[in-house]
Amino acid sequence: MKFLLGFIIILMIVAGILGCKKSAAKAKIIAPKANDIWIEGKTYTIRWKGFKEGVICISVLIGGHDAGIINSCDSCAAQNKYKWTIPVGFVSGFGEDKDDAVRVVLYYKDNESNPYFSDCFTISK
Repeated sequence: MKFLLGFIIILMIVAGILGCKKSAAKAKIIAPKANDIWIEGKTYTIRWKGFKEGVICISVLIGGHDAGIINSCDSCAAQNKYKWTIPVGFVSGFGEDKDDAVRVVLYYKDNESNPYFSDCFTISK
């Protein structure tokens, strides 16, 4: 299990290093959009489409670094959305007013080796 988690983190870091290019996959994250600005303490809806039935995990990358899973890996893929309240200090707690290299990552709980990435967006205090 530790190996699998490590593998996922490495995949997410590599995706962050490769930049904020859009994915050509049929399934995709449609919100947040490129250049959106989301504010700590507010609630936003992460939206996706094209995912088949199953349970998905939702994680966040900040500057290519894993900031953690935000949904306990228990969201139904067919719902096509997840409401997330960004914790105060999520970015500003690290001494920054904002970070513009944030990405949402979705992957099936039973297929962690095939993640889907949002475009880069900003989280600000």
